[in-house]
Amino acid sequence: MYYLTNGGILMYVILIMSIIGLSAVIERFIHFRKYEKDNRTTLNKELRVMIEQGNIIDVVKKLHPEKSAVSRVLKVVLYDYYNNPNSSIEKLEEKGKERAMAEIAGLEKNMWIISLVAHLTPFVGLLGTVTGMIKAFQDASVLAKGISEALFTTAGGLFVAIPALIFYNYFNKKIDKIISDMEITTTELLNMFRK
Repeated sequence: MYYLTNGGILMYVILIMSIIGLSAVIERFIHFRKYEKDNRTTLNKELRVMIEQGNIIDVVKKLHPEKSAVSRVLKVVLYDYYNNPNSSIEKLEEKGKERAMAEIAGLEKNMWIISLVAHLTPFVGLLGTVTGMIKAFQDASVLAKGISEALFTTAGGLFVAIPALIFYNYFNKKIDKIISDMEITTTELLNMFRK
C-alpha cells in the first residue's frame, strides 16, 4: 500500500496491469500443464507398427486419451484417412494444416495480454516519471514527493514488465516446440501413408 500511495495514480494503473498479466500467465500455465504435458515429438515404434499393419482405428484409440495439440492433429488426419482410405496425401495434409491452425490459435490464447503488459508497463512507469518530475519542478515544496513518485512508478513499471517478458518468452518457446512437433509428426504420418 505504501508504494501505491507514494507512487501516484499511475501506480494503480500498473497494479491493474500486473493483475491482468498475472491472470494470463496463470491461465497459460494451467493450459500447458493440463493439455500439453503428454506432447509427443515423434511417432513411437508401437504406433508406427500399428499404422504399417493398417490398424488405423487402434491408433486413434491409442491417441484418444492424449490431450496435446500434436495428438489432436494426428487424430484428425487418421480419422480422415480411416473414413476415406482413398484420400490423396494432399487432402490429408490440408486436413492436418487446418487442424494445426486451430491448435496454434489455442496455444497462443492470451499471449497478446502478456506481451502487452510486458511492453506497456515500462511506458506507464516512464509516464509516471515524467509527471512526477513535472510536479517536482513546478512546486519546490513538493520536490521530494514528485521525485519519489517518479522513482516509484519507474520501479513499479519495470517490476511488472520484467517477469511478464520472461514468461512471454518462456511460453513462446513452448509454443514453437509444439508447432515443430506438430509438423514433424504429421509429416512422419503422411510419409507412412505414401509408402
